[in-house]
Amino acid sequence: MNTGKAVRPGMNVVPSPSSLWERFLEGDRHAFAEIYDSHIDHLFHYGMHFCQDKERVRDCIQDLFQDLWLSREHLTTSIRHIRYYLISSLRRRLLRSLQKDRRWQHRESWEAFEFEFTYPQENKIILEETAAEQQRLLQQALAGLTRRQREAIYLRFYQSLSYEEVAGIMSMQVDSVYNTVSKAISILKKNISLPLLLLLLGK
Repeated sequence: MNTGKAVRPGMNVVPSPSSLWERFLEGDRHAFAEIYDSHIDHLFHYGMHFCQDKERVRDCIQDLFQDLWLSREHLTTSIRHIRYYLISSLRRRLLRSLQKDRRWQHRESWEAFEFEFTYPQENKIILEETAAEQQRLLQQALAGLTRRQREAIYLRFYQSLSYEEVAGIMSMQVDSVYNTVSKAISILKKNISLPLLLLLLGK
């Protein structure tokens, strides 16, 4: 389709998330592969934080993408943030899987899991140069947060999701997410220095 805009030879045109999703819905295998490649690491990272069961996480991710492809003709076209949609879908699958597992039925692990933060590569370099005592204080401060606070902080700042998207994933009101994140940051401020807080929040 001619949009009226000239494209210079050799210029790579990066498709928008919406057009990528639309191509996938139309059965474009390359678009589906691009969605998979772009989000698989984020999904696995989130899933491992959620239940720390590698095989369960892998199975749920595999089932998620298999169902996406098979049901693509019935999926909504109004997806604006693909990662939000995928993380939200994976979270529901993990919860259902854990609730069906007898080993987890009498545990609060799926409701009160521990978020152990890991950092993007550039932040790891900074952390390597941080004093051991500062690292200890950072982990200690994170351990002082509730499960819900850690997950909200992780989704908001590590996965760069909006407050509305975090609310959708965690089945919370947007105002409650704001309050949860705000309280978590207030707790962190009392226990770690500003540089470490900014590092944690990716600022």
